[in-house]
Amino acid sequence: MAFRFTLAPLLRLRQSIERQRTVKLQEANLHVSRAQEKLAQLERFLFDSAQSDAAALRAGRTGADLQFASVLRENLHRYRAELQSDILKLELLRQQALGEYHQAYREREVLETLRARQRRAYQQEQLRHQQRELDATHLLQRWHRRRD
Repeated sequence: MAFRFTLAPLLRLRQSIERQRTVKLQEANLHVSRAQEKLAQLERFLFDSAQSDAAALRAGRTGADLQFASVLRENLHRYRAELQSDILKLELLRQQALGEYHQAYREREVLETLRARQRRAYQQEQLRHQQRELDATHLLQRWHRRRD
């Protein structure tokens, strides 16, 4: 008789949940990475904008242009603050997804360990059974030899 793990359906469920949690964690990582990349691009733009504004000021740019650039930069700073806030929220979601993944991993790992132990016990029992059969066959052969 082949080994049969009675909790196999539960193990399959736990494996499925772990895969779902892995996907959720990957999505959370992707969202954080994208937001961080947006922030990095914005930081580069703000830096470049400040450099070009300084050069434009030295070149005699008009007050209206400088005022417009200042308002634009102010809006971009507000957007940067929003992005930073969003990144913090996304980081929290990622930490939550990581915790859920670890929990799913542990629950699946417990069942995998149980299955491995049961399989080893089954294999050991099969070996003992085979050894008993070999011993019985050997004793039967010895008994037949003595009778002859």
